[in-house]
Amino acid sequence: MRWNIGPFGVKDLFTLVNLLGGVAAIHFVLVGQPEVAGYALLAGYLFGDSLDGVVARATKTSNQFGSELDTATDHFVQAIVPGIVVCAVYARGGHTTAGVVLLGVIVTCATIRQALFSVAKLGDPLMYCGLPRTVSGYAAMAFVLSRFFFRGEAGFVAGDLLITAFALMNLLPIPYMTHRGARRMQGYVKLVSVGFLVTPVAAFFLARPYTFDVLFFWLFGYAATAWIPLHTEERRAFFARYRAWAAEVSRP
Repeated sequence: MRWNIGPFGVKDLFTLVNLLGGVAAIHFVLVGQPEVAGYALLAGYLFGDSLDGVVARATKTSNQFGSELDTATDHFVQAIVPGIVVCAVYARGGHTTAGVVLLGVIVTCATIRQALFSVAKLGDPLMYCGLPRTVSGYAAMAFVLSRFFFRGEAGFVAGDLLITAFALMNLLPIPYMTHRGARRMQGYVKLVSVGFLVTPVAAFFLARPYTFDVLFFWLFGYAATAWIPLHTEERRAFFARYRAWAAEVSRP
């Protein structure tokens, strides 16, 4: 069976689902429904981004076009759209200037990250370098849409600090374990990963107002602890690769 037409393969349909989830999210922001925008973005991730790689491997249709389309889409839905949601929530709460600044910080750090890793690949078989854009963007959005964590004026102050920290962590040489690593994850890490995938969906159906609270809990936990499962020698090897990568990126 043929799975592609020219450079466009069936896997790219799932990437477009992710892309259109971001487009739908912007629509809902524009009509004053940022919470629905968050659901649209998560739907795009669950039914698009989380499946396109699986489909690409199953149909053997990975190619450079699909990789570039996926990268461009991820930048849109994991940085630009979450930043817009954050900006809209801040504006609704009377903090328009702070919202615009945070939008700028989110998009700037994510764009610099993309440019850096477009110049040269780190090539680490086990770890991400810096907080993944998926985590930083969705954590920022989940925080401002949460009921428990984002309360009153204190919520805006906490958001100023947390969202800025998440964005800057995109660029720091912190090793974060990836689920597609060269070795199997520890058992407890697998359980945590399953919890991350299952509990936000369960919250959507059973306690919808707290969906983003559950999502933020897991994403914050990842940002704070996902370097822990790495062994000492793995961290040492990461920093050796990072130094070589930084030198390559800095070449004229």
